[in-house]
Amino acid sequence: MDEAIPVSLDRIRKMIAQIESEHFSTADVLRRYNGGFCSNHGTPAQFSFNAQFGKLLKRNAEDLGIREVEPDASIEDDHGHPTSSSIWARRA
Repeated sequence: MDEAIPVSLDRIRKMIAQIESEHFSTADVLRRYNGGFCSNHGTPAQFSFNAQFGKLLKRNAEDLGIREVEPDASIEDDHGHPTSSSIWARRA
């Protein structure tokens, strides 16, 4: 039997509210939500917490008051490993 990990949309809203810049990445939200951001290199998207978290943001973008402005931006994780992340902006 597969398990599920609960994620709080209310907590995500609070994490987004703490971000001061106009644009921010899924990784920026994950850093606040989890205390850090590490890439899931070699992990299929269906099993990647990062990828699933990004999909959750996309599914709930309107409710979270955000919009995706760049879907596949090149970034580095907290260990300097290259990866990609969506870039978001608050809805006006």
